[in-house]
Amino acid sequence: MIAKYWTRWTSLAGIAGILALSFGLPTWAAPRAVVPAVVTVSPHRTVSTVAETALGINTATWDSALYTKAVPGRLESLGIHLLRWPGGSFSDTYDWAKDPSALTRFAGLMKQVHSQAIVTVNYGSGTPSEAAAEVRYADVTHHYGIEYWEIGNEQYGDGEYQNVKWEVNHWSNKGPAGYATNALKFIKAMRAVDPNIKIGVVETVPTVWPSGILPYWDRTVLPIVGKDINFVVLHWYPENSGQENDQTLLQDPNSIQNYMTAMKQYLGEYTGSNAKNIQIFTDETNNVSSNPDKQTVSLVNALFLAKDYNDWLEQGAANVSWWDLHNSKVDASDESSSLYGTADYGDYGILSVGDPGEPPLNSPFPAYFGYRLVHFLVAPKDHYVAVSSNQPLLSAYALSDPNGDMGLMLVNTSPTATDRVTYQGLKSLNGDRMTVRFYGMNSTVLSTTSSRWTGTVMAPPYSITELSIVK
Repeated sequence: MIAKYWTRWTSLAGIAGILALSFGLPTWAAPRAVVPAVVTVSPHRTVSTVAETALGINTATWDSALYTKAVPGRLESLGIHLLRWPGGSFSDTYDWAKDPSALTRFAGLMKQVHSQAIVTVNYGSGTPSEAAAEVRYADVTHHYGIEYWEIGNEQYGDGEYQNVKWEVNHWSNKGPAGYATNALKFIKAMRAVDPNIKIGVVETVPTVWPSGILPYWDRTVLPIVGKDINFVVLHWYPENSGQENDQTLLQDPNSIQNYMTAMKQYLGEYTGSNAKNIQIFTDETNNVSSNPDKQTVSLVNALFLAKDYNDWLEQGAANVSWWDLHNSKVDASDESSSLYGTADYGDYGILSVGDPGEPPLNSPFPAYFGYRLVHFLVAPKDHYVAVSSNQPLLSAYALSDPNGDMGLMLVNTSPTATDRVTYQGLKSLNGDRMTVRFYGMNSTVLSTTSSRWTGTVMAPPYSITELSIVK
């Protein structure tokens, strides 16, 4: 992701939006079954385990607000596990050696907030020896302990697919085979400096552009590098600029299970015995591929973030990183009244940079509060357990920790329906202490209340409800 503008081609999906359009209804009025809301939890049926690197966010060396006084506290309040640096497509032109103090300063922030980091080395205009020197500076000379390194950013955007170009690539051999062959040179040089680092490569989200277009990216890259990598990197922005639709966006995460199933299949098919060791990182995600509009700073994006993170992590992703901590104000390209909210601008950042017309510097946008609720729900070594909802617009998530305590989340993506939700499968928790955290319409901060678990919870329209139940 470039700091402000570029274009990404993706496919949009959304069952509720399609239904609404099919019946000639506005998309926010998608049909809703008039039946009691029931969520069924199977607390002893583990689906996945939360990785130490699960909760991430993108940071950038061009971010003039990155080291302002309020940032460490904001990051710690989100429970960040992984900071990505130095910043999207900028990484493929960035010469770290011109100012090593920038890496030093970033490493200081990483330590201050007790986070791990993932650094994107310059593939586009850089060399394997330069990447190796960066590893040596960070981890051998200065002992910053940066464990995760990825080779370039979105190199499928170098112009080889349908002449669509936003990513710098100075290598003569381009496309997936060229990228993979050159990536091996980076891996060899970097591992010669520090054999303990973990290295990842660029992949594409299955069925999302340019997946499915010859030459197939994943099926070309993975057989070449598969035995030498520790993780693969996916970027996911489900909407295209000018096509934003609130209800469609809120149903897009329903496709993540299929994406992850296909990605795991590719790993099993093309990386041999190393497949079981390769993690999947979704280290860039937000709502729209370019030109952020008022949806990015609305409650809808907070709801999307909660589903986005939970669905990737529930399906076994080892990291999800939001784009990004700070970005900049962009005059909205779509101020349609069909989109929720009243803002006349967009901003990818989770915190304001204080541009004219925005809230003051480091003020949180709604997505920040969605992230905080995910943080209260999700912790490393927790287990996602099987859960289902009988309402298509009510998403439910459930986790158990090593002590047997439970975390539950409801994301109501209906703008009109209030659900009285009855939980099945958790009778053993009746009477246990419960903390309820809530963010929804008219919220300016998270609300927190305490009570005893009874098995019934209210889920108002357009809201996130997180419950922590302690035995």
